[in-house]
Amino acid sequence: MKRAAAIVRTTRTEEFVLSSRKGERISAVEGLKLSPRMAAILDESRGRGLSGDERRELVKKQISKK
Repeated sequence: MKRAAAIVRTTRTEEFVLSSRKGERISAVEGLKLSPRMAAILDESRGRGLSGDERRELVKKQISKK
């Protein structure tokens, strides 16, 4: 039997933290898919090695350009 992946919980804020991969898996189960435009933006941010905050800023800028 395959063991479920643990979800990280920060002790300071008592919040749950999901990685991008885990978030993508949850979205797939829910039937949600990224648009080609958003997938390209996220691929670019991963390629540039941006942090989560930097990635969110990039997404905000790209969305506001629309």
